[in-house]
Amino acid sequence: MEFDVVDRPETLIAGTVLRSPALAVEGPRRAKVVEAWQHLRARSLPGPAATGYVDFAPEINSYLTHIAGYACKTLADLQVGDVLARIPAGRYAKFVASGDDLGDTVVALWRQIWDAEAAGEFVRAYTGDCEEYPDARTVEIFVSVTDEKGGE
Repeated sequence: MEFDVVDRPETLIAGTVLRSPALAVEGPRRAKVVEAWQHLRARSLPGPAATGYVDFAPEINSYLTHIAGYACKTLADLQVGDVLARIPAGRYAKFVASGDDLGDTVVALWRQIWDAEAAGEFVRAYTGDCEEYPDARTVEIFVSVTDEKGGE
C-alpha cells in the first residue's frame, strides 16, 4: 500500500463523540456514524469537516473514541455542546483515496491501512489519528506512527 510519512502539527477536532470497538464500518455502528454526520452537516460548522480517533485501547486491540466533526484553529472555534479532541503533533503515515461514495471510500481505505499495519509496513504509535476531507470525494487519513519499522 502506498503512503507517505509526514510530520504534522497539533490538530484540534471538535464534534460528536462516538465510542467504538473499532472503526464503525458495518451494520448499526456505521449507521450511528452516518447519523452523526447528517446532524453535523445540518449545522454551520466553524471549520472544515474532520474526524479524530483518540483514547485507544491497543492492549485489547479495540475501543477508541471517535470524534465526528470539524477542525478548530483555536479553542474559540469550539461550539457549545461539542467535545474537543487534541491530536498531538508528530509523525504520521498519510493515506489518500477518492471514490464516488465517501463513506465506502473511508471504509475501504481503513481496511487497506489495517492490512498494511498487519504486514509490518509501519508501527502505529496510538497517540491519535485523524481524517480530513479535501473535497466531497476524497479522504486523507493520518495514522500516528513510531520511528520503528514494522518488520524489525
